[in-house]
Amino acid sequence: MTKPHAVCEVELLTKGPVRSADRTLASDKIQAMCEVGHEPVLSAVVKLHIRDHSMDSLAAIAEATLDLNGVPVRAHSSANTMTEAIDELDDRLTRRLRRHRKRLEDRRHDSEPDASRAHPGYAEVPADDREVVRHKTLAMTSMTAEEAVDEMDLLDHGFYLYVDADHDIDRVVYHNGDGLIHVVPSVDGEELPGDTRPPIHPASLVLNHLPMEEAAMLLDEGDEPFVFFAEPETNRGQVLYRRFDGHYGLITPAV
Repeated sequence: MTKPHAVCEVELLTKGPVRSADRTLASDKIQAMCEVGHEPVLSAVVKLHIRDHSMDSLAAIAEATLDLNGVPVRAHSSANTMTEAIDELDDRLTRRLRRHRKRLEDRRHDSEPDASRAHPGYAEVPADDREVVRHKTLAMTSMTAEEAVDEMDLLDHGFYLYVDADHDIDRVVYHNGDGLIHVVPSVDGEELPGDTRPPIHPASLVLNHLPMEEAAMLLDEGDEPFVFFAEPETNRGQVLYRRFDGHYGLITPAV
């Protein structure tokens, strides 16, 4: 894919005992993200900070600010280790870049009636070249659908994988394109909460039992941002989702 704009160098600032490997990881991730951008990246600043107070439960802090042709896009994350903080920073900045890109595409929509069928906000990568570039394993705790939505909103995610405390099954809550909140899979006769938030609706999606390769094919062929599936040998719910850079991310429960 041809790069539409030149990409600036990443300015990296550190404080505390930040490892060389983490400095390289942060620079490489931000540089790669800039290269799939659709606007000139005038500057990219990354700050990595290790706090030296043992009382701080999340000692590693990662921040990034990109200047996209005069529009600042920022993200911040903290974690137990710097590697975890950088991975979370990558996720959050990806979501912000995707939203920014989609807003620009929406503004051009009226003047482009024959727009590409590519999913809004995603870089175009040939299907054969797409691969899982982000794999996160979660130690999931049981919660209600309403608690899962709270976690999803707190993390600024579009979906959230969890174990349902009422039904003891893997489920996903997500924001749909219609502006509503949905949960998958649906449970017959279930009364979903709706008094303390926008109502949670049962989704038409299902838990697909199929290998990962077929889940990727299903994701490529459909219009949804993710596929909720279980590989036959594990029977645990997993989420394969689209990333801003055109590749895949995978979320699996810890065994």
